[in-house]
Amino acid sequence: MLDDPDTPGPGSSSDPATAPHGYMLYLAIALIALLVFLVFFGNTLGPGAIPGTAITENSWSLRLFSNPDGTVTPVLNGTTINATFSPGGKLTGYGGCNYYSARYLVHDTSIVISPMTTTAMACWDNRTTFQESRYYALAGDAAALRVRDRVLTLYGTDGKPLLVFSPL
Repeated sequence: MLDDPDTPGPGSSSDPATAPHGYMLYLAIALIALLVFLVFFGNTLGPGAIPGTAITENSWSLRLFSNPDGTVTPVLNGTTINATFSPGGKLTGYGGCNYYSARYLVHDTSIVISPMTTTAMACWDNRTTFQESRYYALAGDAAALRVRDRVLTLYGTDGKPLLVFSPL
């Protein structure tokens, strides 16, 4: 009775074995698109965007530091201060006269840096000695961080910037 209009034919939706699978194709495409979106954009919205991860992606060169009076000053010409934050919580670098290391801990946008262990080389002038000492003290006073537009800024408990770095 193939010609009977009341009998469902092949491809009819009432027969599960032969029902059209168009909606399944659309569902599969939507799920694949969602998966691709999460793979490509999930890292920038998730772990890749948190400061604790962002600081380990570069070595950093100090550009500005806070003076005791609260003004922000550029690093002295001809001097270099740098920092490398390893994923394991170790901070290493060069303070302008001495190499240093410390431990650090980041949670969300908060940071704690242990006291620096340094080599014992004398600086060539008082200004460089002051700058290096100030850097070590400010790093220890850091309470928060932000990475924005490839600039790392460490802030004090009062929310004012202490140290400003750019990538090396």
